[in-house]
Amino acid sequence: MPHLDAIPWFTPADSTSRLALVVEINRFHDPKFDWNLSRVLLTAVLPAGDDATFFLRLPHMTFDTGNITVAQRWPWVIGEEGKDGWPHEKRMSSFGQIEVGVTGPVKLPLTGGVDYALALGLPTGSDRVYPFSSTSLPLRLELKKIVPLARRTHLGLVAGYLSNMDSGRDNLTSEAFPSGYHLGASLDFYRGPGSRLGVTYDFHDRKSRLSQMVQVQWWLPWGDSGSLGFKVARELQGTLDRPAAWYFTVGWRFDSAKYRPQVAATEP
Repeated sequence: MPHLDAIPWFTPADSTSRLALVVEINRFHDPKFDWNLSRVLLTAVLPAGDDATFFLRLPHMTFDTGNITVAQRWPWVIGEEGKDGWPHEKRMSSFGQIEVGVTGPVKLPLTGGVDYALALGLPTGSDRVYPFSSTSLPLRLELKKIVPLARRTHLGLVAGYLSNMDSGRDNLTSEAFPSGYHLGASLDFYRGPGSRLGVTYDFHDRKSRLSQMVQVQWWLPWGDSGSLGFKVARELQGTLDRPAAWYFTVGWRFDSAKYRPQVAATEP
């Protein structure tokens, strides 16, 4: 199951800006296979018109496969050029796949106002650090519906589809890039400007490769223009499909006040 980061949805209820830089330090761990990934992820958020946002992501990662390589764990994803023990290294560093996308509001029949997201991964990564990056072209379309439950408490419902186009090289086969759908739910408690406590659940089905993930995140104000965030996620599905079992993140978000909505306008 190739790893893809969650869509960076714009959340005006906690006064986040449509012009921002997010810096994350990630640690992914799977004790069963002794896989460890250390990563720095930069996400730039830019205003797109009056109410939408563009985003661009660039990761750099170091992948330690321990004693079990990708070829040993998933032999059916290895192509002709990778049969002779590819990749040979047990520890690899590389820039990952650049991802570009857009999010914004849209009105649809029956559902009313929802947020949409369109994201495309560019073939700039490295197949050597699969399943955390590759030279494939994953294209995602997602929709999110926000339902206010109480003052400063919102329920979010997400549905989307991933079309994962094959690698441009012979190291990996088409089996390494399954397409499929995504369903998710989130419960967010907004605690003031730059402060949010949230719980999310995500289910992915990509050609019967399954993922169920639960995440808890907590964002705290940091100065006048930023937030400090902590995230912990746990994969609940079987060990064969998952890229990792645990995901730990510390993040910093730097917002521009010019594109930050008024908090009073978002309060019930």
